[in-house]
Amino acid sequence: MEELTSTQSHLLAMAHAITALDAAGSQFTSDALAPGHAAYFAWLTERLTQTLSRLQIQAADALQRSGSHQLDTESLDALVEAGTDPSDEQLIALHGHCTLGRASYKDAADLHSGWLGIPHGAAVARLNAAGSLIAAVTESGQRTEPNCPQLADKFTDQSTDPRPLISAAHAIRKATPDLSTPQARHELEMQALELIKAEDSASASKHLNALITEHIQAQRPAAALFAEAGLFPRGMQRGLMVYLLKVFPHEAEVIESLRAKTNNPNTIAGNRVLLNELTQANYAAANQPGVSPTEPIDSAEPADSTQAAVDTESDEPSNAAPEPPRAPRIPKEWDDAPTMPQWAREAQATEPDAPETPQPCTDPVAETPALPPFEDLSPALRHMTALLAVLRANRVGGKDPGAALVAPQVIVHLNYEKMLAGAPSFATTENGLPLTAAAARTLMCNAGIYPVVLNGKSQPLDIGRSKRLFPPHMKRALAARDRGCIYPGCHMPASRCEADHVDPWEEGGETRVDRGALLCPMHHHARHAGLFSLIVADGKPPAVLLPKFLDPDQQPRRNTHWFSAAEVLAA
Repeated sequence: MEELTSTQSHLLAMAHAITALDAAGSQFTSDALAPGHAAYFAWLTERLTQTLSRLQIQAADALQRSGSHQLDTESLDALVEAGTDPSDEQLIALHGHCTLGRASYKDAADLHSGWLGIPHGAAVARLNAAGSLIAAVTESGQRTEPNCPQLADKFTDQSTDPRPLISAAHAIRKATPDLSTPQARHELEMQALELIKAEDSASASKHLNALITEHIQAQRPAAALFAEAGLFPRGMQRGLMVYLLKVFPHEAEVIESLRAKTNNPNTIAGNRVLLNELTQANYAAANQPGVSPTEPIDSAEPADSTQAAVDTESDEPSNAAPEPPRAPRIPKEWDDAPTMPQWAREAQATEPDAPETPQPCTDPVAETPALPPFEDLSPALRHMTALLAVLRANRVGGKDPGAALVAPQVIVHLNYEKMLAGAPSFATTENGLPLTAAAARTLMCNAGIYPVVLNGKSQPLDIGRSKRLFPPHMKRALAARDRGCIYPGCHMPASRCEADHVDPWEEGGETRVDRGALLCPMHHHARHAGLFSLIVADGKPPAVLLPKFLDPDQQPRRNTHWFSAAEVLAA
């Protein structure tokens, strides 16, 4: 019998691997696994997913360069009959023959979708990735160098997760028509490799897309940007009015600040009690019989007061209020004093001892169930409630109790050295939006903007052991440096983080900015539970040292989610 070639042997190994994997999956599902075995099973499965991602691109390249879409019907039938347990004779016969007449499929993409059952868009994406990472194919069918040679070199490394490389190649290919020169494409490739090497896949993709956006925007004239900006009504859809809003980055920061403040339950802006009452007043009546959903609903809550969130005794009852004002209700999750925000503590101190007198229902038929609590509503609806509260504050003669709950605050971080050097981009907002020099200057001319100049020394940043807790000016310095929780991959902004000592206070640690770091409550607790460490090396800011099972290389890492791509590459 004829011996199998190297190619045929590897195909047989892949076929047997599928059978073995199916058997393993069935066994692991039916048997009780030890925790370690279950974790290893999951790890191997994810590692297999990485391998399959690379094989999919390699298979797409193989189909295209071999002309498999021209196989005749008999050859395709033989492939299916061989299945996942082929004999040696079947493997030898699978060489296949191309038809001289009309083939079943017109090209490799058609073969993917028509025979393998892959959606056409996904098939084209795989073939494009193969052209970027393995070899490009000209219109005449000639194979050339890959379109992304730097990414292609990394793609051949079997120990590298190919998925970030595939994603980067897709983003660069999509942006190619807008890139001014081949050199710009090359620089983008090198930057993508640096981001993939230093960041997790989600952060690398985010920063790469930001780089591409900045590059494209830099080439667009201001007139083109102004032509696309605006508020566009999209009509009524499924009972809701839809709008499309396109704004400049420095204007978008106002909305981002509003969203961040509404998400923070530890601030007046995030007062869930009053925001919940505002939501109930705005939307509950829309569900009552006889009320048109398009009619504006006037709130029947206490009248306008800029201190509504912290001083309820000063509220004046409106004409429509059926009951006297009362202190805000304290949610159950804040019944523990150490976790309770300041406004809730003050509300609890002023809360009367006597229970509230229930109001009789005058019309049981018209009574409708209350909406879910504000915290249980979707984040998008909470953000919309806060935005509308701000807009209602500007109504002529209008009095809205929610108007003062949320006050957007724009904070701009300036790189002092880059600003002096006249760099084209030296500013980012607190929520990570990059600003051009013109946009930064525009913001500086507006009232209510808080510039934070990095490397400035207008505040003392070291108070030694005179105080254990970080004072406000040091927290502002930490927020300007860290932008949010420094644990890699965490999306918690600085406003919801806690200042932690790198060197524990009880062991002699000092309250200093260079020995402090921002951590969200969850990662703050995890750090003190010994799940990871904070280190300071080579005069750099504090960084996270993950355990070996998460980072075998044991490299100090910092979260870059809130930084611009330029800042990440310069770090």
